[in-house]
Amino acid sequence: MTIGMVLSGLFFGWAIGSHYTGATMGMAYGAGVVKKPMTALVLIAFFVILGATFESHHVVETVGTGIIPAGSMTPLGGMVMMFTAALVTAANTYMKWPVSTSQLACFSVVGAGLGMGAPVNWSTTIIFLFATWIGTPIASALLGFLLTRLVDLAMRGRAEIATRVLRWALLAGCCYAAYTLGANNTGNAVGVLYGLKLATPLKAGVIGGLVMALGALTWGRPILEKMGKGIAQLDLDMAVGAKLAQSVTAHTAAMLGYPTSMNQALIGGIAGASRARGLASLNRRALTEIVFSWFFTPILAGFASYLLYLLASKALGVR
Repeated sequence: MTIGMVLSGLFFGWAIGSHYTGATMGMAYGAGVVKKPMTALVLIAFFVILGATFESHHVVETVGTGIIPAGSMTPLGGMVMMFTAALVTAANTYMKWPVSTSQLACFSVVGAGLGMGAPVNWSTTIIFLFATWIGTPIASALLGFLLTRLVDLAMRGRAEIATRVLRWALLAGCCYAAYTLGANNTGNAVGVLYGLKLATPLKAGVIGGLVMALGALTWGRPILEKMGKGIAQLDLDMAVGAKLAQSVTAHTAAMLGYPTSMNQALIGGIAGASRARGLASLNRRALTEIVFSWFFTPILAGFASYLLYLLASKALGVR
């Protein structure tokens, strides 16, 4: 059972890595700063490993022991949680729908926890997670607005060097986003390893970073192209403002120990950058698909995790 739980967590980590390529490097790829998809994926893999190794421990601890107490976690419960979240994430990647894997992971933990009869830390963890998820796109939108205005001001009258500087700034922002992905999302996949005392937060982070990097390299191209070419049309000033807003918002949440959505932070940043120009830069059809998946898939994951745990527990005769 423990082996199944570990494999499910690794599967989820792989699915996360493949799913967030667009949210990290999509703008640089869409703007032509990074011309080859594989170059973008290699950059994502490198910086994801760095972020997961050095700054994922806060989220590892939250997912591993913050939602349900460590003593209530079982190998079967951990396997169901991670397997459910991984399947739903992989399905959204196949459909090219960006979704919040943080919400998927947390709802899966809650669903299986309720199936186990474990106490859920509603007032000490869940309420702060909800506040983080609501605040992420709002904070990112505000930052996107302000940063775009600042970039416009800084680049005004410097047309000769502005494009070159902004292209490098966008690439740096995308690499920062990949680092933030490692810090913010690794714990979603490997937090249960810490919760079951199979790994320290540092060891779990390294393992998670490696499998996320593998996911980006092997199946990251569909979402990279969806986000890079199909979601928004931004100039370089707006892209830099939106990307930095996304990264700063999600990185702050990760440092506080609350995993949040890189995709929601990105959409918030794009909306703020668009408002700074009085433009509508979002592809409304694509945005409608994304918002639907944000609300539908976490609820689906919670119910599926709950039912799957009950069925598996009854079939195997274990809890």
